[in-house]
Amino acid sequence: MSILDFDKSGKLIVLDIGIISAYSSWLFYVPVILDTGATTTILSTDVLAGLGYDPGNPNLRRTRIITGSGVEYSPCINVKGMIVAGEKVNDIEVLCHDLPAEAGIDGLLGLNFVKNFDLTIAYGSGKLHFNSI
Repeated sequence: MSILDFDKSGKLIVLDIGIISAYSSWLFYVPVILDTGATTTILSTDVLAGLGYDPGNPNLRRTRIITGSGVEYSPCINVKGMIVAGEKVNDIEVLCHDLPAEAGIDGLLGLNFVKNFDLTIAYGSGKLHFNSI
């Protein structure tokens, strides 16, 4: 089991996730929001491009997402792996979509990552418990 602290006084649960580059040569950490209402993890175009992925590839499958400003179609990319609190999921699909800059985050951690764990959110102590299934 891995445990990750979060700021329980905040309005959102912000955490840093590691994303493995397209060439599996390095790992880059970005701030995201834990979003148990998102079925798929979302990462920004700049982050994915900087890691060697090609979010502009016209051959990528696109998924319909509903945002605050309407319906959009976002490219789907499989990243080599993601790490949260030392827990890794290999070959995971993410949606490439830019969130407003004012949010100060690079994406949303969705259920396609979380479903690999028994996740406990202990708000009283400000801790996330990731227990491998």
